[in-house]
Amino acid sequence: MKKFLIPAVLLAVMGLCLPAHAQFAKVGTVGLKFLDIGVGGRALAMGEAYAAVANDASAIFWNPAGISNLESGDIFLGYTNWPAEINLYSTALVAKTGYGYIGGSFTILNTGLMNRTDPYDDDGDVLGNFAYEDWAAGLTFSRYLTDKFAFGTTFKLVREKLADWDATGWAVDIGTFYNTGYKSLRIGMAIMNFGPDMKFDVEDIDGVAGGIEDDIDNDGDGFIDNDTEEEAVPLPLTFRAGIAIDVMETASSKTTLSAELMHPSDNEERYNFGGEYLFSDMLAVRAGWKVNADEGGFTAGAGFKLPLGGFDASFDYAYNDLGKLSDVHRGSFSFTF
Repeated sequence: MKKFLIPAVLLAVMGLCLPAHAQFAKVGTVGLKFLDIGVGGRALAMGEAYAAVANDASAIFWNPAGISNLESGDIFLGYTNWPAEINLYSTALVAKTGYGYIGGSFTILNTGLMNRTDPYDDDGDVLGNFAYEDWAAGLTFSRYLTDKFAFGTTFKLVREKLADWDATGWAVDIGTFYNTGYKSLRIGMAIMNFGPDMKFDVEDIDGVAGGIEDDIDNDGDGFIDNDTEEEAVPLPLTFRAGIAIDVMETASSKTTLSAELMHPSDNEERYNFGGEYLFSDMLAVRAGWKVNADEGGFTAGAGFKLPLGGFDASFDYAYNDLGKLSDVHRGSFSFTF
């Protein structure tokens, strides 16, 4: 059965990952875009070409099958200082069990307070402020079905709060990891953020959010004091297919190269490339390049690992040039046990 299951899963995921011809970028057509913001200093420094490299707790956010490459367990903590004073915090915990690997994750994005204005006020006077916040909580399971092929999935609850309104939904991530057996060549594939459209429950009278009944057709649709049904918002569905190989390995060092096709549902295909040089399993230098990214493409970073009691403590840093936007600096800690 496994002999037929593995090729079937790989072919299905590959088919979904293939570029759609004659398709234009549908920017601005999905919601909860915070789910697309990458986390983890190692993955980000390697140009986000991580689906086939993933072998730590941060794999939950890139390819859930990758957590099966851990020897035992891992704790991950990540932080991103995004442009416009947006902060993204993420954490994950993975442990090995007799049935496979189980992980939990949590991500939260916060913008601080934002100014509230009246769209009908030409002067744009500030009428107070409001909060905007997103979060996602996930539960992951992964295991090797054979000695070369791993399968993983994450079920997560997602929530977005915008001023007085909010929406809650769910999504699923599915990933595969295949060690080809040819030298060190690995193939990783993932479908991220697959789930139903989300809808905000907003009471709007004649199209005016928070409006009150006034016996007037305010929006000119021919109906008086009607509550307009809200449009559903799709999740940022993303397909990833990548390869990785160790091109040079000695007793004290290892060099890894990776490449990945990323196909988001609201934009054109992107091609990510990355490399990592690891010395004495303690010091790492990384770099990457993202082709067809909206802004900027160069990434770089470094990391180091030190034994700390019963843990191996790691710190990874990533720099990303975002072109017209401010540069982004991201860091993460990992504790392997």
